[in-house]
This record gives sequence, C-alpha cells and structure tokens, in this order.
Amino acid sequence: MSAIAPTVTPSRTGGLNRWWYVVTGFLTLLFGTSTVNVLFNVLGAPMTEEFGWERSVMTNGLSLETVLVGISIVALGFLIDRYGPRIPSVPMAMAFGVGLMLMAAMPNSQFMFYLLCAIIGAGAGAVNPVAHSTVVSAWFKDRRGLALGILMAGLGACGVLMPYLANWVLAWGGWRMTFLVIGALCTVIPAGVYAFITRMPADHEAERQAARKQGKTAGESLWRIARSYRQFWLLSIAIFLVSSATFGLMGQVVPMTTDKGIDQVTAVSILSVLSLSSLFARLVVGFLLDRFYAPVIGTIIFALCAVGVYFMIMSSSIALLFLAAVLIGLGLGAEGDVAAYMCSRYFPKHSYGRVLGFIYFLYAQGSAFGIFLLGQIYGATGSYQSGALPIILLVGIAIICLLFMGPYRFTLDHQSTGTDVSSEAHRTEEPADQRTSSRP
Repeated sequence: MSAIAPTVTPSRTGGLNRWWYVVTGFLTLLFGTSTVNVLFNVLGAPMTEEFGWERSVMTNGLSLETVLVGISIVALGFLIDRYGPRIPSVPMAMAFGVGLMLMAAMPNSQFMFYLLCAIIGAGAGAVNPVAHSTVVSAWFKDRRGLALGILMAGLGACGVLMPYLANWVLAWGGWRMTFLVIGALCTVIPAGVYAFITRMPADHEAERQAARKQGKTAGESLWRIARSYRQFWLLSIAIFLVSSATFGLMGQVVPMTTDKGIDQVTAVSILSVLSLSSLFARLVVGFLLDRFYAPVIGTIIFALCAVGVYFMIMSSSIALLFLAAVLIGLGLGAEGDVAAYMCSRYFPKHSYGRVLGFIYFLYAQGSAFGIFLLGQIYGATGSYQSGALPIILLVGIAIICLLFMGPYRFTLDHQSTGTDVSSEAHRTEEPADQRTSSRP
C-alpha cells in the first residue's frame, strides 16, 4: 500500500475557488433526498391521523418515491454526460422541492399523495451525489478524495440535522407548514446552486461540446464500458452488496436491539451513533483515499463492517452494540466515497456521470434488498440471528470484488495508465470517426 503523490492543481478556477463546488454541493445534499425519509417519518403520524389513512399509505408512497429516485439517478447520469450538470439538474431539483411544497396543499386524496411522491422521486436524482461528484472529480486532481468526502458528508448531516428542523417547524406550524418551509429550502438552495455556481472545467466542457456538434456523446457508452471494463461489474456488485448489509441493518437497529431486552432510549442512541459514525467516516475515508489504494481502504473498512454486523445481530452487550454501530457506520459512510472516487480512477472522465449514476442506482436497490432480506428472515424464524451469516456473506463477496479491481486505469488528471491492454487495444481498433476520445 503506497502513498499517492498529489498533482498540484490551482486553488482558483476562473476567479472562483474550486472548494466552493464542494461547499455548495454539501448544501445541496444537506437539503437532498434524505429529507424525504425524515419528513415521512416525522410527519407521517399527523398526516394519517388527519386523513384517516392506514399507515401503509405512507410506506407505499415512500416505496414509490424510492423506486423513482433510482430511475432518476440513472437518467441524470446520462444527461450530465451529454448536457453537463446544470441543464438537467435545475429542473429536476425544482421538481423535487416543489413536490414537497405541494404536499402542504394536498387534499384528502391518496391518488394525489402518490402522484406527488412520484414527482418528488422523479426529481430526486439532482439532490443525490451524482451531479456534484461529477463536478468535484473534474475540478480536483489533488485532494480529490477529501473533497468528495466533505461533499458526501452532506448526506450524513441531513440525516442528523433535518429531524430537528422538521420537529421544530412541526411544533410551530403543523405538518403542512413543515412541508412548505422545508420544501421551499429544498427548492431554492439546490436549484440556486446548480443555476448560479455549478460548472465544469473549460476543457471538459469544450470536449463535451465538440462531441455534441458531431451528434455524439463524449466518452464511452455504458454498454461498451460494461463489456470492456471488468471493474464496472466488480464495483457495481460490491456497492450493491455492502449497501444491502449496511442499510438492511440500519432499518432494523431499533427493533433488533429492543428484542434483546434493551430499552427504547438506548436503542435509539445506538442508531444515532451509527448515523454519526457514517458522517465521520465520509471525511476520514476521503482523506485516506488521497493517500492509499482505494480498494484496500474499502476492503479494510468493509471487513470492520462485517465484524460490526456480527456484534449487532448476535451480541446483547450494550458496549458491543455501540461498537457495532460505529463499525457499521464506517461501512455505511465509506461506500459512497469509495464508489465516487473509484469511478474517477477506473472509467473515462466523460463517462463518469452515467457509470456513477448506474452504481448509485444499485446502491439504492441494495438498501431495499437488504431491508427485504432481513424482514423475510425475521418473518420466517422470529429472530434476526439467522440473518448474521447471510449479511456477513454479502460483505465478504463485496470484499472479494474489491480485491480483484486491479491497478487504477486512469491517473488523477484523467490520462490512461495503459492497464488492461487488451481492452484498450479493442477500443482503439475502432475508426476515429466512430468514437469520441475520453482523453484530453
């Protein structure tokens, strides 16, 4: 494991310090898609009480929104590579925020509720990390890992801070006012960031525009990458499986803990420690990615996560449960950073958006699969203990995938390292007029 020598990049880009892209991206994610989970949890009870709905109406709406989030992430990844981050992200961010605001005026109609959930999910791709990760990876050659880590911390900060904001507004003005106020913030801040601040480096934009003039999209298609890059499938499988393990457990921590005779307050504290650990992990892992080989960093943290899974499911010791929360939180926080960084080192820069979008789609589906898997195991056995081996197995397979990633295929300034020569030769056999180079 050797240190990576940083490449010097100017700190200012056209008069704007490049760290502004990190800070404003953090703000977008602070008011991003995690807000929906918080609002539905905090406001679900007063909503269903007013309308006389079953609780399943809220969960069905959240499930619909989650499915559309995955689809919108994939769509946005393709659109970013073709049009840049600003053009598709502004209307999508506005759809997300306005959909939340319209919840404030919703009548007693389940159809309207599901329709608004669909609108919110369709726009939520813009308030996920794909667009801002693409921008940050383009601007940062040195300290890219740290920049991505700070950016991704916005996701964790949303989960920590948003419940307090939602509860405060709820106590002040009721659930409708809460949707209106937080929806307005989720509209103005992300859309404003994309419209007035977010931009790609000039050379990157020039290459993309040149490809569009020829009726093409810069970079390689997702289909070609899937056929030519084994790392695409290895990374996709690893992220899906780790997401299944971490999110699957996160959704069951409180009932899993109280089933062991531990009180509700302690169970909630354990869940809070898990969330705080994931926030801390995003920053630490980003720092480490700038200095060490990313698959090794991922392997070590995911192995620690597997230990945490075992303790969380099998142990009744409060001390070990808190330790388990810390270790699982490390895995939960690390996977987003690892995916965003590794995409910039294994795939062409003009294909970054579509590749990361697909991987984040699997990230979202993995969380749904993990929750479903543990739920089925509990339903069949009446205990979570039988889920320890399957969840640890998922993490183990993910670690094996990372260990087979091989050396980086692109340098920090997006030049090919010449690895996987057979695939490179296969692609360069194509006539020049049938492809657009992904290298400057």
